[in-house]
Amino acid sequence: MTIDELALEYERQYSVLSAKLDALRPLLCVYTGEDLYLLRKRIKIYYSMACECKRTASLLSGYYEEEEND
Repeated sequence: MTIDELALEYERQYSVLSAKLDALRPLLCVYTGEDLYLLRKRIKIYYSMACECKRTASLLSGYYEEEEND
């Protein structure tokens, strides 16, 4: 697997996690109590994972560009 392919895989995972977040957000208006707490916790984890995937994909996709500029 090349670095570009790996970057693409991180982008795909970002898309998957973003879709999960989009599906969970409407439930914030429905859930209460302990269920709401657990939902918010799950959303926070998915959001952190999505941000990390996006950041990693960005770093990987620019890996060779940085090397050429040095």
